[in-house]
Amino acid sequence: MPSDAGAIPIVIFLPPAGPTRAEGWLAGARAAAAEDLLQNLRTAGYGACSVVAAEKADRDRFEALGALPLPEGPQPFHFGRTLARLVEERGFTHLAYFGGASAPLASTELLLSWRAQVSALPPGGALVNNLHSTDWAILSDARRLVPLADRLPTDNSIGWVLEVEGGAVVEEPPPTTASRTDFDTPSDLALILGHAALGSQLRKALHPFPEGLQRKVARLAAVLRTPAASVALIGRVSESAWRELNRRTQVWARVYAEERGMRASGRQQRREVRSLIADMLDASGPAGFIQRLESMVQAVVWDTRVWMAQRTDAWPKAGDRMAADLGWVEDVEDEALRQLTEAIEGAQIPIVTGGHGVVSGSLLAFLESLFPGTHC
Repeated sequence: MPSDAGAIPIVIFLPPAGPTRAEGWLAGARAAAAEDLLQNLRTAGYGACSVVAAEKADRDRFEALGALPLPEGPQPFHFGRTLARLVEERGFTHLAYFGGASAPLASTELLLSWRAQVSALPPGGALVNNLHSTDWAILSDARRLVPLADRLPTDNSIGWVLEVEGGAVVEEPPPTTASRTDFDTPSDLALILGHAALGSQLRKALHPFPEGLQRKVARLAAVLRTPAASVALIGRVSESAWRELNRRTQVWARVYAEERGMRASGRQQRREVRSLIADMLDASGPAGFIQRLESMVQAVVWDTRVWMAQRTDAWPKAGDRMAADLGWVEDVEDEALRQLTEAIEGAQIPIVTGGHGVVSGSLLAFLESLFPGTHC
């Protein structure tokens, strides 16, 4: 690490908002979280910030905060090529990359500790929050990304590609709620809403919160506080989330974990995702599958993106995915997803759906909020 490591340049990415009301709501939360994060990074002594934002409103917002926007480049947008362009044009060596929603619970103290951990790595090393699904990365040599740019359609693959294809030493920080929590879906936000570390801008952006999803998460909380209740975790369940559920609660957990790393490894892009849960859902139909769940557990937390990734037809649009998590059935255009959403909303038990975060970092944050006193 160069001697000026105390001024590691920052890059924050903010994707397009999307045309639907669900996407717009989530985009507002993402920009607010990014503002909180930028303030904490500056307090921790990181350097100047470059922002890559698809929306003019976001570019203007962060330019007013002193960030330097990246002018629009070639279209269609490609994450890896855009980041490589930034590294080359601005002469970055070391670099702190963060997705706008990647660290909503990261304190100044944690950001300082992550910077220190990077300084102790071998030359060219990197620190990522999750090797299999990267949301942020602090790099001691950002130039390593340039020849790998084509292999990075999204940020999820940064850690995996750097280690497996780039030969870099890639480490993860000691697992904490903050290092594993980002938000991609409305349900992530519902689960972290009550956490004490939530930043002021994000907290303001989330008020008022959509009532239907908030009520569902409150019902989930009641189940988790009930000794001997049964819950199911479905999807890319992290070991830490399962461990903390067992440690902090007195519930029985049924865990159906499958297809972790499906994006980072490229299996989703190659259409190689396979899911026994998805097979059962398709065989039973949405209503039948939900009835089976109701007969076995009192609550479900479900990463439905694994089911979506196995489908032979098109991946649902972002607006459909967000609306489904919010329970806004009327906003879901995808027929199969709408049918599943109707079954979930009609269930007698709370079924919280989302992406990887609801069975990993966001669930950790939720457990920490419900059962304070120890740290994940």
